[in-house]
Amino acid sequence: MDNQIPIRNVGAVPIGPGSQDEGDMVLDYMKMPGAMHTYDMPILPEAEDVQSCPQAVAVLEQLQHALDHYEVDQPSSRFSIKSLPAPDLSLLNNLLGEGEVSIRIEGTEAYQIQETVMAGVWRVRSWIGEELSSDIIEVADIPAAVRELAFSQAEPLTPKLASLPTNLLNAPSVLVEIAEVSEKYSQDKTPIPHVINLSLLPFSPEDHGCLTYFTGTGPVTMLSRGYGNCRITATNVENLWRVQYYNSTDQLILDTLEIVDIPAVGCAAPEDLEDSAERLHEIRDVLV
Repeated sequence: MDNQIPIRNVGAVPIGPGSQDEGDMVLDYMKMPGAMHTYDMPILPEAEDVQSCPQAVAVLEQLQHALDHYEVDQPSSRFSIKSLPAPDLSLLNNLLGEGEVSIRIEGTEAYQIQETVMAGVWRVRSWIGEELSSDIIEVADIPAAVRELAFSQAEPLTPKLASLPTNLLNAPSVLVEIAEVSEKYSQDKTPIPHVINLSLLPFSPEDHGCLTYFTGTGPVTMLSRGYGNCRITATNVENLWRVQYYNSTDQLILDTLEIVDIPAVGCAAPEDLEDSAERLHEIRDVLV
C-alpha cells in the first residue's frame, strides 16, 4: 500500500530526561505551603506531679473561673505567677504552651507577651532593664497593656502634612485620608473600623518611605502565625495600624492600614474564648 504512514526510527529520537536542550533555563516551582498552626492537647503530667504542685492547680482553677465568665470588651482577669515555686511554674508552662500570637511592647518597661495554646489566655511578662518586673497570666481578647500603650506616644498628623514632598504618587492623598478618618474615629462614640488597602494602589518606593516617615512607628508590634503570618504594627497616629499579611513562603500578599482600636486579626474572638474554656475543663478533668 503506497499510502501507508511512514514509521519514524524512534531509536534516533532522543527521549527522556535531558533530551530537551533548555540552555540555562531552570524550572522554578512555587514553594509548597508550610505547616499550619493547630491546637494539640498538651502532654499531661503524672498524677503525683500534679499533687506536688498545689499552687499551679489553684491558678488553673482561677483561670477556669475567669474563662467561664469573661466577655469581650470587659476588664481582663490577671493572675501573678512571678513568685510560684519552680515545679509549679514548670507545670503551668507545659500545660499552657505557646499559641499563634506574639506581642512586643517597647518602652521604659518592656513587655513580651505570648498567647498560650488556649486562645484568649496570655502570658504577659515585663522587664525594667534586665530585671523581671511582672509575670502574669491574663484572660482577655487582647492584653490590657496593648490597649494602654499602643498609642501612648501618638502625635497629630494634620500639622505635618504641610511639608509633604512633591515627587509622590498616592502617599499625599492616603495621608490626608488617614488624618481625617483618625480624627473622626477618636470622636465617634461607636466608631467603625476603616481599612486602606495599599496593595491596590500605585505606590512608589518614595511613597512608602514618606508614609512610614509621617505615620511613624509606635511601641507595639504583633505577629499572628496561622496559615502564613500577619505582622501588625502600631504607628504614631492615633488608632492607626499597619497590617501586613504574608503567605507561608514569606511573600507579602496584602498590605493594609487599619484605623481601629485593635485589629481583629490580633484578638481572640468570643468563640475562641469559649473553646478555651472547654479545653481547660477537659485538661482539669484529667488532672484533678
